[in-house]
Amino acid sequence: SLRYEKGELVTAATRGNGSVGEDVTVNVRTFKDLPFSLSGEAPDVLEVRGEVYLTKQDFRALNERQAEAGGKVFANPRNAAAGSLRQLDSSITACRPLKMFSYAWGEVSEPVANSQWAFLDRLKAWGFDVNPLTRLCGSLPEVMAAYTDVGDQRASLNYDIDGMVYKVNRLDWQERLGFVS
Repeated sequence: SLRYEKGELVTAATRGNGSVGEDVTVNVRTFKDLPFSLSGEAPDVLEVRGEVYLTKQDFRALNERQAEAGGKVFANPRNAAAGSLRQLDSSITACRPLKMFSYAWGEVSEPVANSQWAFLDRLKAWGFDVNPLTRLCGSLPEVMAAYTDVGDQRASLNYDIDGMVYKVNRLDWQERLGFVS
């Protein structure tokens, strides 16, 4: 979770236990593809949420370096990304090519969009990476086609996925439906 105030990154935190996370601001400032200052108009307070990851290629290279140095070899990219993000020494984090796909918001001082899709467009305009597989579907057959398409690509993606997340585009419907399932 990245908190921006007046367009500037002020805090980054992990999800933690769901209520309280760890402050990882210093480590996030080592990322090469995150905006630390937002371009364009943004709310005075904007919390952007997303997922930190390592590409498969970067994960293999990291494990090769770890093994050559006699260090810990990671079991999978997710554990490596989480451990890298939570390092106490930010110089270690800086040597690991962490990336982030942004997809949601937390606290905001004013509405940021009128739909999920419009929010993703705002994220891109502010300089965030949004997963390129994201698509807007207008019917159940389109949703099922998207599911099949991602399933077909899964093994060849350059990052690991657990599955897919479906979001209702209308924000008023999202609020009505809730966020549990």
